[in-house]
Amino acid sequence: MDLRQLRAFSAVMDSGLVSKAAEEIGVTQPAVSKIIKSLEEEFDVVLFDRRKGRLVPTPEARYLKNVARSLLDQINDAQRHLKDYGNLRVGDLRVLSIPGPTLFFLPSLISRFVGEESAVTVSVMSWPTPNVVNWISNHQTGIGLAEWYTEDPFINVETFHLPVSCVMAADHPLARKDVITPKDLHNTELANINPDHPLHKEIEKLFRDAGCSMKVRLYSDLFVPQFTLIRNTQLVGFVDAINIRNYETFAPNSSEIVFRKFLPEVCLDISLITPAFSPLSELEKAFAILLENELRLLCEHG
Repeated sequence: MDLRQLRAFSAVMDSGLVSKAAEEIGVTQPAVSKIIKSLEEEFDVVLFDRRKGRLVPTPEARYLKNVARSLLDQINDAQRHLKDYGNLRVGDLRVLSIPGPTLFFLPSLISRFVGEESAVTVSVMSWPTPNVVNWISNHQTGIGLAEWYTEDPFINVETFHLPVSCVMAADHPLARKDVITPKDLHNTELANINPDHPLHKEIEKLFRDAGCSMKVRLYSDLFVPQFTLIRNTQLVGFVDAINIRNYETFAPNSSEIVFRKFLPEVCLDISLITPAFSPLSELEKAFAILLENELRLLCEHG
């Protein structure tokens, strides 16, 4: 029994006429008659009594109708859902990330990707790098953003070098400059990421190479909390392109804080992580491409 037979049989059951059934499924009347006959011969049953041009279903036909309707409903549902999957309107999107991007950057990107008419189910998890890597490595599912420094054969990694800028209150004396250097910040009170973070060590080395002292008054494990303190003090901070986007998304019309290019260039490395041994769904692939392109733009333009 195949799908063509089921559809023809179901159409005859609904109409009771071969002509109407043929019109409904888009074939000729002889073709419908041949299909019904082939079903009867295949199972050695009589499905219809022929009475004055009409087909009267037998008990066997009524039984088969219930089975056929259930199967056709499932097939129609599957076709509809697969079409929606192909149009990226349904499915599951799991994004796992270090905390910073989950504040505003990723939610903004996901809302743009999913849109208002979508039935996509989204899960956004904020985890440290080891948790992001372990989940994707072990479960072979999801798209991750992490600060990545060690290879793992169970994941694919593409690393992006996000430029770091200086951030300060708009009325800070250094806000008049377009480019900030360690010499400009010599003995200036600073805000920075925690001392054990690789970015802190890189910035510290730039100050040391320039013969400048680095006077940090505020440490934090996230960049975003620094913004409020920087806005209300004379502290100068360092922030990557994603967290600049976080601020611009949260306070698009604010002019209280300004960002200035920092030289010599220093970057925060962020890695896009995907499973190595399990293919992404079409939905996941499309979002991964969007995220990759967005990260590339941030690397090029900050």
